[in-house]
Amino acid sequence: MENIFGKRLANARKIKCLSQRELCDKIGGIVSSNAIAKYETGKMLPSSTVLIALSKALNMELDYFFRPFTFQIDSNKFEFRKKSSLGKKQENALKETIIAQIEKYLEIESITNDGKRFDIDFKDTVVATANDARALGNRLRQELNLGTDGILSPIDVLENRGVKIIEIDTSNKFDGSCICDNEIPVIVLNKNSESERKRLTLFHELAHLLLSFEKGADVEKLCSIFANEVLLPSAVLKQIVGEKRKNISLVELKDIQRLYGISVEAIMIKALQLSIINETQYRNFYISLNKSDRLKKMVRESIYIKEHTTRFERIVYKALSDELISVSKAANLLNESVDVVLEHLNVA
Repeated sequence: MENIFGKRLANARKIKCLSQRELCDKIGGIVSSNAIAKYETGKMLPSSTVLIALSKALNMELDYFFRPFTFQIDSNKFEFRKKSSLGKKQENALKETIIAQIEKYLEIESITNDGKRFDIDFKDTVVATANDARALGNRLRQELNLGTDGILSPIDVLENRGVKIIEIDTSNKFDGSCICDNEIPVIVLNKNSESERKRLTLFHELAHLLLSFEKGADVEKLCSIFANEVLLPSAVLKQIVGEKRKNISLVELKDIQRLYGISVEAIMIKALQLSIINETQYRNFYISLNKSDRLKKMVRESIYIKEHTTRFERIVYKALSDELISVSKAANLLNESVDVVLEHLNVA
């Protein structure tokens, strides 16, 4: 029991970005930071008074601290790539927040027997070049039976194939991350990202989970090329704008953005990589962009429909409707009040 409590306390503290001393201050110094260290290492348990104070300070229900660890996720397997300006405390807080959500996701799947196994494997191909990444991007489209149209709901598509997708309400310094532990693929997205950024990040992170890279390859660049190809196949772009262009109008670019959910800047990068435009034309695009705030705003405006993951919430409410879990359990899983859960449950 001490070991469970200690780990839960340490996790909750990290989620709140608090040091042991800061937590001590937050509960009014009723125990020392040394005592908190002993709680976390399982050497002793707090009194009921201290436990209640810790619960309030960390905004966690009392039963959280004693809930057994049903699933173990190795936080060291997370990679934070996209934006390196996150501090160590923020990274640790994100990791613990994500792990807590994954734990809940796997728990409700276990209760409902609704788990899906990810069955796509591209490890037979080593990615060394941009063409390799594009080929596998198109292979993924074929595996998912997506044809050549824009992907309307990529989060749903991947979740239906067994990828766990977690959205975190966090700083814009974080785009996404991924982890595969015990053969469970998880992609983490920033809930607040604009649609086009989120969609590109989704497939970029999938590339990290799915692909094998040649030693020394520029992995981040190849993952981005893969993601770009999944969203907008090269053959489609060439069909729309042509094999060679001196200039591509903003009207054309925004129309492609609307149809395929990919940003104008990502389209221009692809056009350069496919030699549809040359380096000078690409450079002139950015010169024009930097000269006009109005043009920059138009280019960077998000216009694609927003999408959020809903599978976890759906499973929880299904389990509640089928009386597999209690209302209080559902509220705990969803981080909602009992009243809110009942309100959503009784709408029909």
